[in-house]
Amino acid sequence: MEKRPVSLTVIAVILIILVVLGLVGMVMMGSNPVMMKAVEQMHVPLMFLQAWSVIGAIVTAICAYGILKGLPWSRVLYVVWGILGLIVSAYTSPMKTSVVFGLVILVVISVFLWTNAANDWFQARGLMLSREGRRG
Repeated sequence: MEKRPVSLTVIAVILIILVVLGLVGMVMMGSNPVMMKAVEQMHVPLMFLQAWSVIGAIVTAICAYGILKGLPWSRVLYVVWGILGLIVSAYTSPMKTSVVFGLVILVVISVFLWTNAANDWFQARGLMLSREGRRG
């Protein structure tokens, strides 16, 4: 098996940290006056935001696991979920600059997920969801 590129390890660790921070933020969302003021400006109820946070944390944790294990579908899932998250954020967030920041992060991580070293780790090219068959 190929050695996992350091960039993919760093990405997976960052995703895991974001999962933890997201869950902490979700738990504290209802008790934080600043957050509640921001929620009032959004187009969705607090319960939706909390549910979205939990679902996002689960999907992101699955992506991080897949990246660490070299599962090609994990990088495709990351990009698809990231695009969906940007669409939802564009609708719900009162601070549109956060959507732009999210887009930049998505693009940067996506670039690293499709480098030649990453392709070798995942043993897949493009949007393949499974590993290429290796002939010895």
